[in-house]
Amino acid sequence: MTLTTFLLARIAEDEAAVAGAVPAGTGPTYRADPADAVRVLAECRAKRRVVVLADEATGLDETVDMEREAGSRGESGVHYVGDRILRAMAAVYDGHPDFDPAWRD
Repeated sequence: MTLTTFLLARIAEDEAAVAGAVPAGTGPTYRADPADAVRVLAECRAKRRVVVLADEATGLDETVDMEREAGSRGESGVHYVGDRILRAMAAVYDGHPDFDPAWRD
C-alpha cells in the first residue's frame, strides 16, 4: 500500500463515519451533532486537496532536480516536499494496522 493510498483510505473512513450525518437539505441525515459532520466532511475535502497538492509539489521537486541534474532524492535520504507533507498527514494514524513504520519522519 502506498502512502497516498493509505491516506485516501483513512479519509474515506472518516467520510463513511459521518455518512448520513448531515441535516436534511444539506446532505444525508445526521446521527449526532450536524455541525461536527459538516466540519468533518469539509476537513475530508481539504485533506483530499492537500494530497493532490503534495503530489504536485513532488512533481515540481523532481523537475527542479532534473534541471539541476541532481539525481534522485531517494538515494540521498532527503524526501521530496510532497512526501514530507503526506508523512506529516499520516503521522496521526501511526498505530493503525496498515500504517508503515517507514512513513515516520
